[in-house]
Amino acid sequence: MSITQPDMTQFPSPNSARQIDSAAWAVFFIWVGVVMLAGVPWAWFLVVSSFVVLGAQVLRWMSDLKIEAFGISVGLILLAAGVWELLSLQWPLMPIVMILLGVYLLWKALSRRSA
Repeated sequence: MSITQPDMTQFPSPNSARQIDSAAWAVFFIWVGVVMLAGVPWAWFLVVSSFVVLGAQVLRWMSDLKIEAFGISVGLILLAAGVWELLSLQWPLMPIVMILLGVYLLWKALSRRSA
């Protein structure tokens, strides 16, 4: 009779989320440095930053960790803002979307009842 132990590599470790978040922040700071040195246009800064944020969420998903809705939202907003800028759209829709999102998040944070 042999007793087999479960393969612990199948389960995410408690530090997996922290490692993914730390790596994403590291990549973001490297990207900011590259942008500052190379003078990358604002639109491309936003697009690549969105890839960093969304990429971290994909890594969380692949590691069977909880995907953060806030991270997905921020990534999509950064992507939309970057594409908006790349297409040189004249409508001031993105600033309005950003303001509305901020108001919604503030309202949501302040309206939570303490349990």
